[in-house]
This record gives sequence, structure tokens and C-alpha cells, in this order.
Amino acid sequence: MNKRNLPIEIYLIRHGEAESSWDKDKDPSLSIKGMEQASKLSEDLELLLDPKSYNIVSSPLRRAKETAEPYRAKKNYSLEINDTFSEIPSPGINLSQRKEWLKKIFVSTVSNLGKPQKAWQERIFKSISLINKPTLIFSHFMVINTIVSKLKKSKNLVVFNPDNCSITKLIKRNKKLELMNLGKELTTKIN
Repeated sequence: MNKRNLPIEIYLIRHGEAESSWDKDKDPSLSIKGMEQASKLSEDLELLLDPKSYNIVSSPLRRAKETAEPYRAKKNYSLEINDTFSEIPSPGINLSQRKEWLKKIFVSTVSNLGKPQKAWQERIFKSISLINKPTLIFSHFMVINTIVSKLKKSKNLVVFNPDNCSITKLIKRNKKLELMNLGKELTTKIN
């Protein structure tokens, strides 16, 4: 088997607990608890991952970058910022309306998404299709759900509730993406 046919591990990691909710701050930092979660995550990744090199990719949002930082610093890796893995787009929705808008998205089917959200999904899958080495992606609840939903061939956008700092494992084999296991799940409120 040549190197191009070897499976590539891709880990989707949800950010730690945010300091503020989605309808109060467009880009909150991690809370104190979130910083503790990110530190613990770094230890967990050290035990979980093979001692090979990983690309580390993050959403540009602070809570995702801050979640990646303890592990990135420990391994002295560079951090690639990719806005494709940012929050689900909500153009024209002001901050105070975002929570109610997101509640509707939560129960929406993939086919009922708007143009901006469908384009966002396409960008996510195009970016993942270009991954060619083991990669950790520090991202968000809805990003992880859109990927898992497609891999499970679900009509629903939200198919599970990844907890803060949960780790969902994918394998890319022969250019095909497979869901290996879901991360730790928690019933979560929309924030």
C-alpha cells in the first residue's frame, strides 16, 4: 500500500466553554472553565494521538484558537487559521436575534437551510477534501454537526450534541471520509 492510500486521521474538536453567549458577543474568549477544559484537552490529546505530526487548524474565532493553544504550544506546532471552520453564517441577523434564529436552525433539515448556510457547508466539505495529512480542527458545534450529519446521511442538520472540548474522529481513506466515533456528548443549551 502506498502512502496515498494510507488512512488520514481528522479530529473535529469543539471549543471549550465560552465566556459569553452567542447572542451577547460575536467573538467571546474562553471562560475560566473553558481555559481549564482546554488545558485538560491538551493532556487528553497527548494520550490519544500517535506521536506523529499533526496539522492544527482553527476557526478564527477566539474560543476555538484559545482551545487549540495549550496543545499547539506543547507540541510547538504552527496554527493554521481557516475561516471555513467558523460558526454557521447568520447574515442579516443582529446579535439580539441570533439565539432565536439558531433555535430554528437547530430543528431545521439540511434541505431547508438558506443559501449562505448551504454555501458554508460546501466550503467545509471542500476544505476537508483537501486535507492530506493527520489534522486537528478546532471548531464549533454547528460545523461538527454539518459534517456528521452528511456522513450519517441525515436529513437533520443537528444530529448530536458535542460537549465542550469533545473529540470526534474521522478517517479519510481513498478520498472518502468516514465517521469513526463521535465525541463526548452533552445536552447543551444554545449560547
